[in-house]
Amino acid sequence: MNFIETKNLSFSYDNEKVVVKNINLNIEKGKHTAILGHNGSGKSTLAKLLCGILIPTEGDVVVKGYNTKDEEHFYDIRRSCGMVFQNPDNQIVASVVEEDVAFAPENLGVLPDQIRKIVDESLATVNMTEYKLHSTYKLSGGQKQRVAIAGMLAMQPDCIIFDEATAMLDPIGRKEIMEAVHKLNTELEITVITITHYMSEAVEADRVIVMNRGEIVMDDDPVGIFSQAEEIKSYGLALPQVTEMFFRLNKEGFNLPRGVLHTMKAADIIEKYVKEKI
Repeated sequence: MNFIETKNLSFSYDNEKVVVKNINLNIEKGKHTAILGHNGSGKSTLAKLLCGILIPTEGDVVVKGYNTKDEEHFYDIRRSCGMVFQNPDNQIVASVVEEDVAFAPENLGVLPDQIRKIVDESLATVNMTEYKLHSTYKLSGGQKQRVAIAGMLAMQPDCIIFDEATAMLDPIGRKEIMEAVHKLNTELEITVITITHYMSEAVEADRVIVMNRGEIVMDDDPVGIFSQAEEIKSYGLALPQVTEMFFRLNKEGFNLPRGVLHTMKAADIIEKYVKEKI
């Protein structure tokens, strides 16, 4: 079942250069989709179109059966599909963690006793319960981003789009956020779309889409995408570190499988290869 559908989708800012060109795309409910592309490829603009922040110049975006051009269903779309941005400071609106998470349900008219339950559950999901009374301004980058995710969860969306949500974080912060994303998708069955520059994040998705100059140029599962090393590189993108290592070894004459994405699998393959050569 598709949660988001686009039909002949195009977009330009101020009717000038077309940033997104004639995209036809279906996002399946409950799946994790990663969208890759170099700077200026149109991936962040596409993300904003998919959740109704931007309205198509041409074509349509349908979210949970609602066309984003239909102003009558503006709030239905907003509640169904949320977005977490690169800088969490742009989304945090309160000085205390639990007050920030409560902001959305309060404004939606949710009853106080229900708000308490929603806030507690949302903070527990991102492992921030012990910080509920802390000042938001004293949190680390990763903690702030988890609060932003909790605030989004408080709206009980069906889909969350992460627009380079780990770009400003250190490795520990990125790990925390990706663990939260994995939990949202696998345990809560929330549809997840990640816009990212980090290949280590893309390999964890069910599906990877590559954009270039406003168009979708590759669309497959992670193994299928990263097996095509030369094509990925032609779009100005890197390979996951393990995949890059195998790519270079094969260029030197080794006969190793393509599309290896994870370190432990790579270690097993190399161990087997060495034993066969001894």
